[in-house]
Amino acid sequence: MNHSHWLASLALAISSSFLTSANAADMQTSSEAQMPETTVFSPALRFEGKVVDRMPDGKAIREYAIMRGRKFVWEGRIDNRVAAPETVDRIDNASFDDRYLTREQLAENLRGLALFNGHQFREATPAFDLADQVMRLHEMERSGALQKSPAGRSPSQGNARYNLLQEDKLSLESGSAIGINIVHGSVDDRDVMANTSYPYRTNIVFDNAGSTSVINSSQGSGTLIGPSTAMSVAHVFWDEGADTWESTHRWASGYDSADADPSPYGEWYGCYWVTIPTAYTNGNESRHDYAVLDFDVGCNSFSNGVNSDEPGATVGWLGAYTASSGDIESKTGYVRGYPGSGSCGNPLVSCGTRIWGDVSWSSENNATSNFIEHYADTSGGQSGSGFYHYADPSCSGCGYGAYLVGMHRAGATNYNQARRFDSTVYSFMLAYSSDY
Repeated sequence: MNHSHWLASLALAISSSFLTSANAADMQTSSEAQMPETTVFSPALRFEGKVVDRMPDGKAIREYAIMRGRKFVWEGRIDNRVAAPETVDRIDNASFDDRYLTREQLAENLRGLALFNGHQFREATPAFDLADQVMRLHEMERSGALQKSPAGRSPSQGNARYNLLQEDKLSLESGSAIGINIVHGSVDDRDVMANTSYPYRTNIVFDNAGSTSVINSSQGSGTLIGPSTAMSVAHVFWDEGADTWESTHRWASGYDSADADPSPYGEWYGCYWVTIPTAYTNGNESRHDYAVLDFDVGCNSFSNGVNSDEPGATVGWLGAYTASSGDIESKTGYVRGYPGSGSCGNPLVSCGTRIWGDVSWSSENNATSNFIEHYADTSGGQSGSGFYHYADPSCSGCGYGAYLVGMHRAGATNYNQARRFDSTVYSFMLAYSSDY
């Protein structure tokens, strides 16, 4: 090879190498351009796409939320509103339930609608996977192959293991369980529960005024069923009259306004992702009145030594399962929660923002396909309180066997009503909880 040919070959090799490197760089740049911008809040929650707002700590809320692998689309910011005090919700005895729906109808009904720190997100597609699971469970129930769904988690007392109360008939005052959401007769059988004792400290209060600095009174209640998961009812968070969300709530577990330190386990503003079924916003039917709260959203805010991302790790939680009608009707049921403004007890005193519960027990419960009819005294503000019993009769009140089987939601002339924790609610909880 002469000198000129050698130079030409070298130039060609350099040119080819440069083009190859340039093409690789272009491909990498193109790949990076196609990757969505992402902000990770927690193992359960991340946001993708363009920025729509920022948290106080600078984290970006983006147009798409991925919650437990389920994609939600941002639909706008909900202006902070002062919530109206909770009123008595209506009783609905409709026998119609999800067993009569097509797969498409059920998937649309169960599509998640969520609120996160003042922003509304809707699940990107109908929840067909959830509909399929519900339909499978219904078929198993119909055929007798399924009596109850096993609890995803057993109850736990949490790290604050002191103050475990006996809660059986021998430790409660006797008396008839008169009264309902508006207490009838001359006796209100409720008394203040020990807020630092298990299982009472698993109760959560959601404030009534949307205040960022103080809990004023109860807009509703909830019950922890996992380190980071609570159950409640949709109407605590969705204003039926205004057809939009309530303001973001301030919340606390084990709260008692009469104590020198009313929030021994901390309190927070926001720091939760709440999901309700889309169907509830299309007519507010009571069978769709349920809500799942997930606190594992990356706030990691510590108050009184408790992490907002997993309050149940400290205070404990109830188990949860889809109890059979026989279980519900044969076992003693309990409702403990936070009434709103008004009077409670005998003699009547101001309810304050304290955990109240009927010292009589609801042992004459009636289970329908969607609801539990019970006779424990309650009032506005206690909606969302867990209706629970002890799954092991030999361990009644020992603190190890408390299981949520419904969420209190309304009252009427003859009885109170809880939304039954049935296969539909159970499946919905599984889909939108980071604990299960």
